[in-house]
Amino acid sequence: MGQIRRLPPAVANQIAAGEVVERPAAVVRELVENSIDAGATAVSVRVRDAGRTEIRVSDDGVGMTPEDARLAIERHATSKIDSVDDLTSIGSLGFRGEALPSIASVSRFRLRTREREAESGWEVGVDGGATIADRPAGTRPGTIVEVRDLFFNTPARRKFLRAERTEASYIVQAVTNLALAWPQIRFDLQSGERQVFALEPAGDAAERLQQLDPRWARDAIPIEARAGEFTVRAFLSPPMARRGASSRLLLFLNGRPIKDRRLFHAVTEGYRRLSSLSGTPKAYVFIEAPPDAVDVNVHPAKAEVRFADPEAAWGAVFRSVRAGLEGSPKRVDLGVAGGGRAADAPAGTGQRAGGAGDIGRGAAPPGSRMGQPAGWDGAGVGELLYGADRVEEPVRGSYLDFGTTPPKVLGQFRRTYILAEERSELLLIDQHAADERVIYNRLMDAPSEVRTQELLQPVPLELSPVERAVLAEEHERLAGAGFDIEPFGGDAWILRGVPEALGVGRGLDVLMRSLASEEHECTAAAAHDARARIMARVACHAAVTAGVTLTTERMEEVLASLWGTANPSTCPHGRPTVLRLDLPFIERRFGRS
Repeated sequence: MGQIRRLPPAVANQIAAGEVVERPAAVVRELVENSIDAGATAVSVRVRDAGRTEIRVSDDGVGMTPEDARLAIERHATSKIDSVDDLTSIGSLGFRGEALPSIASVSRFRLRTREREAESGWEVGVDGGATIADRPAGTRPGTIVEVRDLFFNTPARRKFLRAERTEASYIVQAVTNLALAWPQIRFDLQSGERQVFALEPAGDAAERLQQLDPRWARDAIPIEARAGEFTVRAFLSPPMARRGASSRLLLFLNGRPIKDRRLFHAVTEGYRRLSSLSGTPKAYVFIEAPPDAVDVNVHPAKAEVRFADPEAAWGAVFRSVRAGLEGSPKRVDLGVAGGGRAADAPAGTGQRAGGAGDIGRGAAPPGSRMGQPAGWDGAGVGELLYGADRVEEPVRGSYLDFGTTPPKVLGQFRRTYILAEERSELLLIDQHAADERVIYNRLMDAPSEVRTQELLQPVPLELSPVERAVLAEEHERLAGAGFDIEPFGGDAWILRGVPEALGVGRGLDVLMRSLASEEHECTAAAAHDARARIMARVACHAAVTAGVTLTTERMEEVLASLWGTANPSTCPHGRPTVLRLDLPFIERRFGRS
């Protein structure tokens, strides 16, 4: 007798449950996704004991016939695909047909459903994988799924669940993510006797975000951009705002919350040259792409996806985030010790770039109060999502509006910082960072190739084999940046010209080696930012350095140029250009308050 045999259905369902139903939140997510696929306009979630004792999800979707209700608890039975070809263009959240039988195999499961035009409904009950009920039932149109005693027959799985508060936070996060992805649907969530939230239908993600997180949404930077076949809508924290946990960077693709390391990197890379802060910026990024450009059939829980052109997806997100941040109002949180709460800071004025005016098809921006329930501040959701010790702290300091008129120069400190006065604020400007930002913007704004200045004395370059290979590969891009560099026999290279903005000063060989090294270390995905990397290094080399004495006229020139340029708050590498001490802070320190 052979050794290979078919697994019994009960065992197969238990294995599938191990992949799909890792915790109560996964059950909630799968059931809510089914409700969304059923065309529901309202979804209600009730849980007890963080989902261990009971999970109940009800909706007003299309409902099912008795035959469909029976099939729904069989493995690989689904209404969402018919053929292999359908796998290349999936438009629904679910499609595998594994969720309900997997859930039913590890719980006491009951499904009641009724089509909208039917006179009565139907009930199917399953206890640990065994059908115990298949009968008519009185129920309203739609579907109600009850899952009791989750993992009652798999005590090892139940043993590995975390504390009740932690599991409850996962459930809140799962429902919140789907509520953000599908703002037109009414969602309410109840945990035990506590109403966690009740969200009325919203016009778009901006309004839904205002319902959930109004304090953060007020100062978020909304963007909308199109890149090839991708549309990117996002809400971004200001570059210098305090960073939270990595789970605060949420990605959505075609209404599906996803995890994708490359897209995560694209967002953080978009912040890299605008902020020196460590940690992950808080952002909500919604991506729309043709279904045939994405393969969602690569993960049992459908949390990960594969793009037909991952480079194009990375570039679309990166360029959208970078453009949105660079076009945002010229203000930044400086994090001064002893500063006030962000909630007390004035809201920014002016239209934010990146399509903010028509984001969400003309709906209200995140700063409005449209659709906000009375008395709702989002704190309860934040605490449940991330735990009391992980709720984002108030941003320290207040906003510095650069305006249009540069401040009055007072002098220079340590031949590195310019001291200036603006209204009731004392400003400290890093002279190198400020000049670097101005030069970088000038280089990046050049309409085509940067003008090259020929060197009177060409500079021979001593390069490693890797550096020589990089320069050979990047020769065309460096030429477009204003460098005239060519092989000079054997392994030698020679520099004959440099960008006009750089001048013919010091350390050109060092600059070329650093450019070669940086290009080599960058990932392929970051190739979209190659010109910006080159120009940032050129600007750093050309800018006035620390330790140089500046005349008053030169300091005034630096500040006038900085106040007249885009993104003046940071240098191209993300370091702040300006810090401030406001009068209340100074008076407190002198005991005059």
